[in-house]
Amino acid sequence: MQKSRTHVEKAGQEQIPSVLAERLAAERDPTVIGVICQTLGRLPFSTVDRLRRAEAAILAATAPSSPAPVPLPVLHGVAKGFEALLRRNVTLAPPAPQVVERLRAMLADRRRERTPDAIETAACVRRLAVAALTFAGQADQVALETAWADEDWQVRRLAIAALTAAVPASIPADVRSGLVGRGLRDRHWMVRFEALRVHGRSLPGSGWDPVFDALTDPSAHVALQAIDLLGSPNAPKPIVVDRLRAQIATLPASGATGAASPATGVAPSDWHRAAHAVVALAKVEPDAARTVLPPFLASALWPVRVYGARAATILRDADALARLTGDARANVQEAALSGLRILVGHDADQRYMAALQRPDYSVVATACRALEKTPQPARAVPALLAALARITAERRDTSRDPRTSLLTRIAELGQPGDAPALVPYTTDFDPRVAASAAAIVGKWTGQVPAISPSPLPVTVPSLADVDLLRAARARVTMAGRGVIALELLTADAPGTVARFVRLARAGYYNGLTFHRVVANFLVQGGSPGASEVMGDGPYVRDEVGLQPHLRGSVGISTRGRDTGDAQICPDLVDNPRLDHEYTVFARVVAGLDVLDRILEFDVIERIEILTAPTGRSR
Repeated sequence: MQKSRTHVEKAGQEQIPSVLAERLAAERDPTVIGVICQTLGRLPFSTVDRLRRAEAAILAATAPSSPAPVPLPVLHGVAKGFEALLRRNVTLAPPAPQVVERLRAMLADRRRERTPDAIETAACVRRLAVAALTFAGQADQVALETAWADEDWQVRRLAIAALTAAVPASIPADVRSGLVGRGLRDRHWMVRFEALRVHGRSLPGSGWDPVFDALTDPSAHVALQAIDLLGSPNAPKPIVVDRLRAQIATLPASGATGAASPATGVAPSDWHRAAHAVVALAKVEPDAARTVLPPFLASALWPVRVYGARAATILRDADALARLTGDARANVQEAALSGLRILVGHDADQRYMAALQRPDYSVVATACRALEKTPQPARAVPALLAALARITAERRDTSRDPRTSLLTRIAELGQPGDAPALVPYTTDFDPRVAASAAAIVGKWTGQVPAISPSPLPVTVPSLADVDLLRAARARVTMAGRGVIALELLTADAPGTVARFVRLARAGYYNGLTFHRVVANFLVQGGSPGASEVMGDGPYVRDEVGLQPHLRGSVGISTRGRDTGDAQICPDLVDNPRLDHEYTVFARVVAGLDVLDRILEFDVIERIEILTAPTGRSR
C-alpha cells in the first residue's frame, strides 16, 4: 500500500508542471499568468528535461502577442519564477541561454511607469533579474555595470553582492575594484555596507583606508562593520590599536546609561561601538585588550557584558568566564558557558550541570552541548533528566529545542537502566519529543514503544475578533530610535494578526529587544529571553500565501513548519528566498528609516494597536 501511495504521489508531482504549463498557455489574465510563472519556478525538478520544460513555459509567457509591451504583472511573475528556479536548481543544470538572455533584458529594461506601485514593481523585476543571474553564475561585467547604473539602491546593492559569487576571471580586477569603490561612496547605507563587506574579503591587499574612513560613516551599521574588520589578523597594528582604543573610550560609564528598560536592563545608549571594538582589539592586540576589559565585564548594561564574555574567550580568560556563569542575565551566562566549553572543556562540567537547572532555554541548550562526551556520565544523566522533567512540567510548545537537546545528550550518555525514566515522554504533548524518547528507549531495549502524543489545547480567535482587526494598525515605539507604523494583513494571516494583537494589548512586547540584527537582511525581536529559543507559546501555525518578503514586510520567526513563537522579523531588504516559507502578517507603512537604525538589543518601548470604533485605523 505504501509503495502504491508513493508511486501515485510521485506521478502526481510529475504531472503538475505539465498541467501548469497548459494552463499558462491558455491563460489571458496577466496577474494569473504571473502567479503561474512563480509557481513553476518553485516546483522541485529531478531531471534536466523537466527543468527545461519549465524554463520554456515561463519564457513563453513573455512572448509578445501584440505590439504592446509585456504587462508588468507578467514580467514580475516571470522574474520571480526564474529567481526561484535558478536558486533552487543551480546544481541540477545551468540555465538555458534563452533564460540568461531574457534576464539580462529584464535587468536593462528602463520602462517608465507612472504610479508608485508600478515603479516599485518594475524595480522588483530588476532586483529579481540580477539575483537570478547571480545564482546562475551569469552576472558578468555587462550585467553588473547595468545593475550598478540603476536608480534603485537595492539593485545596486545586489550588483555589489554579486561580486562575491562571480568567478574572478569573469570580472576584471579594475572593474571589480571600481564597483566596490563606487559602492563605498553610495548615498544609501546598505550599498556602502555591502561594498565594505566585499572590500573586507580582499584585505589587506585592497587597502585599509576605506575601512578607516567607514569608522565615521553616518550609519552605525557601516561603522560597526568597519570596527569588526579591524579585528583582522592582517591589520596594521599601531594605527588599528589606536583606532580601536578610541572606539572603546566611547563605552558609557556605569550609571550614565540612560533610562533602562525594566524588563531587559538595556538603555538606548550607544554602547555598540565600544563593545565591538573590545572584541576586535582582543584579536589583534591581546595585551592591550586585557587592560581595558574589566569595565566591560562589570558594565551595568548586560549586552556589554555579553561582548565582554566574547572578548574574554578570545583572551582565554577562563576565570572571568567562570565568574560570568553566575551573572544575573541569562544571555551573559550563555556567552560565558560557550567560552568555557572552548577554553577548558570538561574541566567545567560541574558548571554545565548546574546550568541545566537555569530557566533560560538557551542556557540549557548550551550546557547540553558542553556536556557532550563528558567523562562523568553517571553524574550528568541525572542532571539532564531532572532538567527534562522540570522543563516538561512547564508545558510549553516552545520548549521543544531545549528538550530535544536534553534528549540528544541523554541518548549519548545514558544506558538501558535509564529507559524507564524516558517511557513517560512517549505520551508527551510534543510529537517530536515523544518520537525522540521512543527512539532512545528502543535503542536501549531493542523494542520501540508506540507513541501517543497528547497535544496542548489551542486557543483559536473568533471570526468576529478577527473581523474587528481588518483595518487595524500597530505603532511600534523603539526606545531612542523612533516610531514604526505597521499595517496588519488580517486577510492574509488572520490567526497570526490576532495573536500579535492580543500579545501587544497585554503589553507582552513592551521592554523586549531586537536581539538579532543582520544588516542587509532582517531584524528579529520580541523574545522574553532576547534569544532565538525563548518565545511565546503555544506555537502558531504558518499562514504562507502570496504575500512576498519585500523590504518592510514583517514575518514571524519559526524553527520549522508551524512553530511560530510570536518573535517578529521585519525585512530590511527584499528577501525572495523567504517567500512562501515564512508568514508575512504586516508591512511597514511609516518609519522605514527607524527600522534601518535598529541595532542589536535595541528596546521595543511599546507596541500599540490602533483601531477606530468602526474597525478602521485612526
